[in-house]
Parts: sequence; structure tokens; C-alpha cells
Amino acid sequence: MSENALGVDYSEIHRIDSPANQALRKDIWPDGHDLGQQSFATLEYFDEIIARLGINEDSRVLDVGSGTGGPSIYMAAASGCHFTGVEVNAVGIEVANTMVKNADMADRVTFVQADGMAMPFPDESFDIAISMNVMNVFADKVGLFREVRRLLKPGGKWAFLSGTFEFAPEDQAAKDRLAAGYAIPQYTDTLAGYKAKLIEAGFVIDEVVEYISDFRSKVATWREAWIRHRDAIAAEQGEAQTDHHIVYFTDYLAMIDAGKASNHLVISSRPA
Repeated sequence: MSENALGVDYSEIHRIDSPANQALRKDIWPDGHDLGQQSFATLEYFDEIIARLGINEDSRVLDVGSGTGGPSIYMAAASGCHFTGVEVNAVGIEVANTMVKNADMADRVTFVQADGMAMPFPDESFDIAISMNVMNVFADKVGLFREVRRLLKPGGKWAFLSGTFEFAPEDQAAKDRLAAGYAIPQYTDTLAGYKAKLIEAGFVIDEVVEYISDFRSKVATWREAWIRHRDAIAAEQGEAQTDHHIVYFTDYLAMIDAGKASNHLVISSRPA
């Protein structure tokens, strides 16, 4: 989601209606839990974010990297708030606009195609900003955090869910493979790195919540589904990319099992 990435075609992961993706997602998500999310985030994460941030009908919420829009729509419906999703990819916006129309929530949920590093909104436009398993696509995290801070009202909350890694020298090969990402290059960070960058950008850190066992379970589910549907996915997306994704999930699981990776919800505030 850097300036150079604007307009990059991520249709392989955003066109969730393709036959291979539909079969894949049926294995990954229980009935009623498939919101079109392309990450490891479940409904339980979304519900907890609503509760921890106190999102309600008076909240104006920004979703950075909203993807196909399902989580934004779900959280707006659950809380009554007004949601604005920002997504760099045109295919994601196309799917999101269809989903919000079908949900009859266009009065409370809006999606905008834009670069997260330069979002087209006035200063202090939002009470809360969130992002769900998107942070690792940003190379300049301090720059992103400063842009989010600009858009928050004083006292506003900034919460993001992100995988974190503690690579050791012996993990270099896995680190290189993970950097290639899940169709999108990854710029991973440690929890300490995230904290330091938030402080540098002018935020105060409120709390950090770590998820391990449920996160591992969902990563494993993704891996098993990709293996099961490998040939159908490869026919749509190519063998090299498909096989890389299976290796990606395998490396991720190994890092979690070694105690070197997990999923963190980091909540911070713009000082009043």
C-alpha cells in the first residue's frame, strides 16, 4: 500500500467468488463467519475490538486496508457506528461496494480507493481508526501511523491487529520466504518495533493483547484448505504462487510453534 502499489491487481485474493476461492473459503470459515476477510481475523476478534474500543452509534471509524469490506460492514451493523473503509485495490472496492449495497448499509458504510499513506480526508475526521492484519504490507510504518494520527480527533483511538515476528539468525530462510507474502510483499515487525514506531509517530500506547492458540488454529486451517484445494487454486492462480502460499503458511506455523510469532492487538491513543 505504498504509493508505488496503488492500483496493483490483487484480484487473485479479492475475487472471492471464483470457484477455487469459494471451495477454499467453505473449508476455512464456519457458516455465517465468511465476511470476505482475506486474513486470519475471526468474528470474535471484531466483537472484541468493538467492546475494547467502545465503538457505538456515535463513533466515526476509519478502517485502514478494508479489503473486500465485510469486516467493516459487520462491525457497523453490530455497533451502529459509521464506518469508512480505505483500500488501495480497485477489485477490493468493487466487491466491498457490492457487499454494502446488498447489506442495505450505504448510509453508514463507505469505501474509498486510496493509498493508506495519503488518505483523502480532513484532519481530525475520525474518533477511532482500526486495521486488521494489514500492517505488514506497509514498509514505512511510522509514516502510516503519522497519517492515521492526523485523521484522529484528539483523544482518538488507533487499534491494529497484526502478526508479529521475532526472527533469529537461523530463521533467515523462513524470513525471506515470509517476506514474499501472501500474494503481497510483507514488511514484518516485532512487537517492540511497533511500540517504538507508535511512540515516534506521537501515540500513547494503551494496551496490547496477544493471541496465540486461536491464531495458530486459523493459520493451520488456511494451510490445510490450500493443500486440499491446491490443484484447483493452481489452475486459477498459477502453480508457483499456489505452492508458495502453502510454504508461507507452513513457515508461519513453525514460527508460532517456536514461540517466535503471534498475533497482537495494539491499542493506542492520540494524546488529548
